[in-house]
Amino acid sequence: MRGNKMTPNEAKEQLSKYRNLPFRPYQEEAVKYIFDSEKKFVFLEAPTGSGKSLIAMVAGQASGGVTYSVHSKMLQHQITIDFPEAKSLFGRSNYPCVEASDATCDECYHSKYTPCKSKKDCIYDLEKKITLRSGLKILNYDYLLTECNYVGQFSGSPFNIVDEADNMENTLINFVTLTFTSYSLGKLGIAPFAQRLRQTSKDQAGLLEEWQNFASTAKIRAQGIIDHLTHKIGNSVDLFGEVPEQTQKDLKERTRVQRLMMKIKLFQDNVDETWVLDADQEDKFIFRPLWMNEVLAEEFLWHHAKKWVLMSASFLPVHLETKRLGIPMEDVAYKCLPSTFPIERRPIHVESVANLTGKTMEAETPKLCVRIKEIVDTHPTVKGLIHGVSYKLSRDIMVRVNDKRLIIHDSNNRMDVLTEFVESKQPLVLVSPSMERGISLEADLCRFIIVAKAPFLYLGDKIVAKRVYSSKMGSEWYAAVMLTTVLQATGRGMRSEDDFCENYILDEQFM
Repeated sequence: MRGNKMTPNEAKEQLSKYRNLPFRPYQEEAVKYIFDSEKKFVFLEAPTGSGKSLIAMVAGQASGGVTYSVHSKMLQHQITIDFPEAKSLFGRSNYPCVEASDATCDECYHSKYTPCKSKKDCIYDLEKKITLRSGLKILNYDYLLTECNYVGQFSGSPFNIVDEADNMENTLINFVTLTFTSYSLGKLGIAPFAQRLRQTSKDQAGLLEEWQNFASTAKIRAQGIIDHLTHKIGNSVDLFGEVPEQTQKDLKERTRVQRLMMKIKLFQDNVDETWVLDADQEDKFIFRPLWMNEVLAEEFLWHHAKKWVLMSASFLPVHLETKRLGIPMEDVAYKCLPSTFPIERRPIHVESVANLTGKTMEAETPKLCVRIKEIVDTHPTVKGLIHGVSYKLSRDIMVRVNDKRLIIHDSNNRMDVLTEFVESKQPLVLVSPSMERGISLEADLCRFIIVAKAPFLYLGDKIVAKRVYSSKMGSEWYAAVMLTTVLQATGRGMRSEDDFCENYILDEQFM
């Protein structure tokens, strides 16, 4: 990266929590590698304990500013704690409306036709202005994509960093996934067509052709509805500037139809035989790309910054990462930092205890739980984590192991149970299907980890199945995703060089 404004050490001095601390091993080397690379994309594989957040912030500070994106709001909060100089911004729904106490900024009706009298005091707008002026901006993936593509104020950055970049594929594919419902088609006055789609949904090739023929008509009808609502809204504001309730409903309806029309245009421009149709649900038709192709990825994400640094503790092989993120291999530089954690302090025991496939799960689970009970009893005075992979297997473990030390969460109380686990003085063992990433259980918070089942992706998912059975790289990708998930899962309890955590992998399928 040319024209750096300061050296790595000078940049670190600008970060209050780190100015008096030396770089850890390999951190300064990584920053210099980022600077020296002339490639648009730098993949930085940095294991737990390498301090990749500091690497990113120093690189950003030294280059004059950075947009740093993460996959969750929880991580945004954590980074702003570690780096008080950074400014974090969230979506509109996270800020209360000053005009309507029971609403959020996501429900804003402000437009040139219906101006909000409190617009200048809008909490979201004020926070956004502060963030835009900041040299260190922290956003989550969803917000970054939405802002870059619909509002544009975070587009054009010279330097963007994506943390936990192995998670970006799902967000990117979800962003371009097209979902059409019978209801939305009915609102365009084409309900009979929706019914015909349902009748032909088993023939994917025929249905795709039907949709392609339909798209032009649907787009014309959507534009007509938008024009009608725009005219209606423009004539509805009273002499005192008040916005009638019906007008607010019309504004929401116009926004909904505008979004539908954007979907239709995206369909016309991009959907072909490389996309996968899921028409299994009663009233939905979902189109997803099999792989994130380079044209779509460039349009919706990569062209919004001049240089990207993608960081993770565990990437897939780089040719698979570029394939699934729609990145040209010739534009990529790759750097892997070695782990500084002693191997003897993070042992991994691989045991073929049970053969956990879909067909054998019920018969093999009892054997698995016997071994889990033995391991839990081997660690009677310390906390542990059991990765159950699915809610069903996690519940089976709870019932069959039947130990009062075990606690479990559901989809609604995940963070509450995690907090209970962390704060408890008792040697609890947390059973979870979803703690492979994004949590740090250092020191006595976790001294042993059990991976109960090899975390293979679900082959019932149409994308997964088509990749595995119809794609040249499918089988390699399928195995690599499982292995990187295991790496992430076993890394939750080993967070520093002097930490210690023992790991057990019990599924025969892992071998």
